[in-house]
Amino acid sequence: MNRLVWVPTSIVLLGGLGYVFAGNADRVMTTIPDAETAEFVPPAPDARVEVSYRSDGDDPFSDVAVATVEPFDGGGNEVAERFFSNSLMPAQAVPNAARSLQRLAAAGDAKAKALEIAETAGNASADRQRAVADGPAETGSSVWQSEYFADNPLVGAVVGADGTPSSQDALLGAAHGARYVLLGEIHDNPDHHLIQADIVGGLAKLGTKPSVVFEMITQGFAGKLAEFEAGPDKDLAALAERLEWSGRGWPDFSLYRPIFESAVSNELPIRAGNLDAQTVRAIAKDGIATLSDADVQRWGLDNPMPAAQSAELADTIREAHCGLMPDAAIAPMTLVQRARDGALAEAMIGAAQESGSAVLIAGSGHVRDDWAVPAILAEREPQSRSVSVQMVEVADGEIQPADYGLTPATPAPFDFTIFTPRQNVSDPCVELRTRMGASAD
Repeated sequence: MNRLVWVPTSIVLLGGLGYVFAGNADRVMTTIPDAETAEFVPPAPDARVEVSYRSDGDDPFSDVAVATVEPFDGGGNEVAERFFSNSLMPAQAVPNAARSLQRLAAAGDAKAKALEIAETAGNASADRQRAVADGPAETGSSVWQSEYFADNPLVGAVVGADGTPSSQDALLGAAHGARYVLLGEIHDNPDHHLIQADIVGGLAKLGTKPSVVFEMITQGFAGKLAEFEAGPDKDLAALAERLEWSGRGWPDFSLYRPIFESAVSNELPIRAGNLDAQTVRAIAKDGIATLSDADVQRWGLDNPMPAAQSAELADTIREAHCGLMPDAAIAPMTLVQRARDGALAEAMIGAAQESGSAVLIAGSGHVRDDWAVPAILAEREPQSRSVSVQMVEVADGEIQPADYGLTPATPAPFDFTIFTPRQNVSDPCVELRTRMGASAD
């Protein structure tokens, strides 16, 4: 089954736009300004929402998603160098704890090579492709934190925008030569954060010292980050408290801790990227009239999106909310998403001016290069190179990049795609539809 997976994948990643959670859907729906009753249209089966969200207090335009997974006790000493091969680092430089991750990277390369061979042959059956590609998978499968479909032959593979097999070496090489590296995630998948931590550490070991910009940290916490950076104590648990992490609805800090550990151990600056909640509320309520002319220009809000892109973004937002959001809510959400993209781009530019380059940790919807942060960076700094990466959770029985819409005819709006196991197979839309009294025929 072919489908343009980056549309539902980016749904997951509209981090700040996933306001509705089954437990409070009725309240949220009634608090949207000027909301109109919308006829329920069941979403397509392949538009499954990966992560459910809640609103903050009585405000439907809150910061972000609530955690939907059990806390993951990630340890920084056990998450190094998944994306390093021996050709990039001398063997003695790799911690013993990382050896299984190295095997996993090798398994991913072998899978990609096997798939390339199978596709070249053209007549190989799907079963044969699975058998060939599955060979190395067991070596590193226990390394994955996400439990679903870890035996899919695509797991661990890195491919280009058009689905062509690539490698962790190629990804790191491209990222090393870029001013901006954007690492898209599904927020509740611990493997995505481990991979992000590895790439951040890999760039540092290759000689760059990028600033690490987080979508999860709003600009109002810049002072707290400065205090942390200047102080001798690098207690990350205390930093999480200063950042009010748990109170703002993000998945448990332990999932993101490996990225912070990678940044701290390599003495990389940590920077805030996202808009503060009060700014988001104001934009959602009053539009760009609430912003200064300078902010409107910096965030690219003075230039309307092309009609096709605007329509696709609106459809993505509808799908992210199971087709239940009233039409009156879509335009404010679209504007908020665009403003967040602009603010993240602005933060990346400022961070790179400090350190020479910057890495963005964000939902994949923010790192697509057709309308999100990379597009704004390209417009602001056409001379600077960006590399965007999305991470995709595999589906049962879908073992080719083309099954996820990655083909030469339909390239994804990302430079690289990394396939991982799936963290969650439940469908939040089921409970949401029940609570809203909708029936999916």
